[in-house]
Amino acid sequence: MTTNAIILESARNFVDWFGKDALVEARQHADELQQAGNTEAHDTWMQISEQVKCLVEDGIEAPED
Repeated sequence: MTTNAIILESARNFVDWFGKDALVEARQHADELQQAGNTEAHDTWMQISEQVKCLVEDGIEAPED
């Protein structure tokens, strides 16, 4: 089981790495895991994508290069 702190840290890292594209990238990763049959990892990445969405909506987005 993944803790909320790890989910939030992962989401922040994803926003740092992908900026405005973080949500799309996180959901794509979740979809790939689901297609591979990894339900637990898919569920975790859906939680991460929800946190990414909140961070981006709140304006906590990495600056563009």
